[in-house]
Amino acid sequence: MKLVKSLLTLIAVIILGVLVYFFVYKTEEERKVKEREERQLVRFDLDRINRFTLARPDSSIVFERGIGRLWNIIEPIQTEADGKPLYTLFNSLNQSNILIEVEKKPKDLVPYGLAKPSYYMAMQYDAAEPDTLYLGNDTPDGTMSYVRYASEDRVLAVTNQLTDILKKPVIQYRARTLLNVLADDIIGFEILRTIDEKDDRIQMAYNDVTWMMQYPWELPGDIANIEELTKKLAESNKKTLEEEQTSDLVKYGLDKPSIVLNVSLKYGMPPKMLLIGKRIEEKGKKHLWYAKQFDNNLIFTIENSVVTLLNRTKTWFIEKQPMRFNRNIIDKIVLETGGSKTTFMKDAEDNWSVVSPIDKNVERETINSIFAISRFLLINDIMTLEPTQEDYVKSGIDNPTSIITFYQDDRIIVEARYGKTFMTDKSNTYVATSLSPIIYITNSTINASINDVLNSVFGTQ
Repeated sequence: MKLVKSLLTLIAVIILGVLVYFFVYKTEEERKVKEREERQLVRFDLDRINRFTLARPDSSIVFERGIGRLWNIIEPIQTEADGKPLYTLFNSLNQSNILIEVEKKPKDLVPYGLAKPSYYMAMQYDAAEPDTLYLGNDTPDGTMSYVRYASEDRVLAVTNQLTDILKKPVIQYRARTLLNVLADDIIGFEILRTIDEKDDRIQMAYNDVTWMMQYPWELPGDIANIEELTKKLAESNKKTLEEEQTSDLVKYGLDKPSIVLNVSLKYGMPPKMLLIGKRIEEKGKKHLWYAKQFDNNLIFTIENSVVTLLNRTKTWFIEKQPMRFNRNIIDKIVLETGGSKTTFMKDAEDNWSVVSPIDKNVERETINSIFAISRFLLINDIMTLEPTQEDYVKSGIDNPTSIITFYQDDRIIVEARYGKTFMTDKSNTYVATSLSPIIYITNSTINASINDVLNSVFGTQ
């Protein structure tokens, strides 16, 4: 019987605890949540706003949500909005509390400056009735401001730090960077330009693994150079504002731009088009160029450093090392030059020696020199992607001055053929590999390097 009484007592205590939780503690928590919500100035989801207006006496600003996280200013001018001050505004609205409920049903709004307010924020939502937050006068002590919603009668008091943010001029909300994007958002670009009075085009795309050139050649991109360019495009600012809108593009050279840049973006965001016009010839401003976005009104200037990157040679955009292979797997190298072959072999301890036509150990530096003009060879230009017999003869690849072949377990990994050398401002050599039909041009000192290798093996000839 005692056990039964104890169990009944325990059950009663549990039931009492549950009742206390639901009818006392939980009710109190709900009351606190409701009280906090009632104290919040903004009781709607800011993410659902698709359009809003910041009205002020001089000029109202109308914002419209774009795709993704982008916002646009559509009045008084058409341009992109800077996300940072915009989201500072949203954050301030979200965190603002009603400090005082001044009057529930005021008969006269004049004392509060809310009869004909000069400042207000009108909001339109995806699936809700529009509303407007009116800003009135500061309180007598200057620490708060009177506000009122169009959907309510009551007058409220909030911190005037919020109203100061709402009164910022339009220039504070304009995007300051060239494209208003992040470097990681860029997944492709096309550069249309004029070089030596000839139209020129470069097209690059990111394929989720690496950057590839799509035009004029289909080749892997130079990752470091592409990252330099996309970072520059994302972080460079508009230097000066020339005009908010104009019908005369000729004076800026924007009727026939010297460069047109098309940029593709992630997440379905709309592409960007940047037009670059004339370079400013005025003393002290020669480092600036006129520019504008195709679908925006603003005429602004950009730094010459941006134009310099966009005017790089085609080979600047592509991978410069056409013979990428793992040098550690190579155990045999055959250097053929002047009708003679020199064979190098690697032993189990990773030491190299010449085995033909003589038997001799060689220094690591000698092997490194061979890799320097092959595995780590840098390309400066491309002669042709699809060479004809005439191209082979012209370049000397049909009768190369030197051939270097790399093996693993007597299996050819790659072969490099070095053709004729010619002079411009530098020494240039034609090069082809067994990995592709392309004939490249390199500024590397091929003949001198091969002579150094032979001298280290046979002594000075």
